[in-house]
Amino acid sequence: MMRFLPAALFALLFALAPCAHATHAQDAALSRIVTATGARVRSAPSASAEEVGRLQLGVVVRELERSGGREKVGAAEDFWYRVAAPGGGGVEGWVFGGLTAPFDERRRVEIYRRLAGDRLKAEESSFSDRVELVGFLERAAPEVKRRDERGEVELLRLLALHKSLIAIPFEKQNEQSFQAWIKKYEPHVVYSEPAGEWYVRSELFWDLQKKYGALPLGERIAWEASQIPLPGECEGYLPCYLYLYTITEGRYLKLYPRGAHAVEAVGKIADSLDEIVKRVSSPDSPYQVPAADRVEFRRTVALLRSQLSGPTQPKRALALKQLDALARRFR
Repeated sequence: MMRFLPAALFALLFALAPCAHATHAQDAALSRIVTATGARVRSAPSASAEEVGRLQLGVVVRELERSGGREKVGAAEDFWYRVAAPGGGGVEGWVFGGLTAPFDERRRVEIYRRLAGDRLKAEESSFSDRVELVGFLERAAPEVKRRDERGEVELLRLLALHKSLIAIPFEKQNEQSFQAWIKKYEPHVVYSEPAGEWYVRSELFWDLQKKYGALPLGERIAWEASQIPLPGECEGYLPCYLYLYTITEGRYLKLYPRGAHAVEAVGKIADSLDEIVKRVSSPDSPYQVPAADRVEFRRTVALLRSQLSGPTQPKRALALKQLDALARRFR
């Protein structure tokens, strides 16, 4: 005798069928993002297997298969994943899971931001690591559409470029690989003879601040701009020291007197001025203001005073007091 399924059960099975198919399709389209520089791709899921290629930081790959168990490689323990890199001619093979992370297209910007932030914090990273980070952020920028998020990626790229430059060893600056990198970004970098280092030009950060100044991100950019080292040195010429304050922390304070870093900015200026004032009256003081420069010196003092005018705080009061002392010393 033929038996019929109850209508409710039949409807439930019918509803579940496409769900199972969708889950399978979703699993087949799993992706991972490479979180290490030069991640090795191997012919089998083992650290001793033949290397068949390498993957750059930030490359998104398709996950084709996962190893049956975890393996410990270095300090990390994870699965191996068989992956395929983008493009028909891309590398395919096994990569250790500790060198990658799950990637969700819907959270693309969040993942990019976290990856770049983590890599920027890695103080022990090598020059090549930092070069790959710059490349990753340059590839990522066109994919980010929201204005505030695009601004953050642009800021991270400048910071990564700066970190790559200061990672160049002084004694190896003339080597071809380093010279090629400097040449590539020549319009955007400047050399500091006293420090023996290359820096990103600070005005690029200030230009970025103008571009995104109307957004909350503008304050963060201004602070980063104020902290980028400047080439050259003042060699005891006091107007130079004060001028540098006006184009770094002072400029930040003028824009954001109540900003997240306002207390820190005022503190840096106050501590530096305090040290100068303690030494300026001694017979062997290194700080001088030639008579011919004193009118301009007083203008710089006035500008810095205006930048320091903001919410009351002990360090701000100290900085203003020290400026008054310097103005009296060099009338």
